[in-house]
Amino acid sequence: MEEPAAPRDLPFADPIASGVLGGRIAIVTGGGTGIGRATASALARAGASVAICGRREEPIREVERELTAAGTACLALATDVRESEQVDALLDAVDERFGRVDILVNNAGGQFAAAAEETSTKGMRAVHRLNVDAVWDVTTKVANRWMIPRRRGVIFAIGFSPRRGIPQMVHSSMARSALETLASGLSLEWSRFGVRAICIACGLIASEGLEGYGGSEVVKEWASQVPLGRAGSVDEVAAAIAFLSTDAAGYITGTTVMIDGGADAWGLGFSPPVPDG
Repeated sequence: MEEPAAPRDLPFADPIASGVLGGRIAIVTGGGTGIGRATASALARAGASVAICGRREEPIREVERELTAAGTACLALATDVRESEQVDALLDAVDERFGRVDILVNNAGGQFAAAAEETSTKGMRAVHRLNVDAVWDVTTKVANRWMIPRRRGVIFAIGFSPRRGIPQMVHSSMARSALETLASGLSLEWSRFGVRAICIACGLIASEGLEGYGGSEVVKEWASQVPLGRAGSVDEVAAAIAFLSTDAAGYITGTTVMIDGGADAWGLGFSPPVPDG
């Protein structure tokens, strides 16, 4: 008898019913690559119209062409979410094209690997400007403009796992952990408006930028420390966000959803550093 294929060897099957998000309007920041691109596609397959932004023109235009060819109403606009004026221009364009926003995915982010003792305050602030300040700016503007007046909406922010801290990423772990309390706090304040807020804490996710932190061998070593023994896929993250955007998830808010193969439960999973001296 033939052995069944392991789950990791099977092709990804989209679990979200086509059309379940019909009539919804979504914004996905950082929508040109990686998790953002996969999320935009997952929301589109579920029936949502999608606005995507990113700093680089070429990737978002490629996604726009792809989604439009598949029959999705899609708007793409080059935007640096760190710049408030550019955010305003994006939201004006979304308003003109779609008239509202029902789903906001704060996916744009970035960081650099550096030892804590080698990270300057300027470097730390640069990471926080993108991963915290920009998320706050986009979120409050979208909420005040559409979600609060319409008494509905769901907001996502992309956090990190493990949540205890990550070597070489202390500055970014600080920023991403702020998104957990952002989501929980907004869910408490804005529940009276029917607005949900959720943090998605991603572990090791295979994407375009992952190998930039040391190449395939380093990624393989990291994957060996994950209880499931592999990196996750961007489609797995995107499918979770798509589900949480539906009415079926309407009672889920104010929480952090872990998509990390068990990494947070395990901890870092490898030996501590040898004491220096």
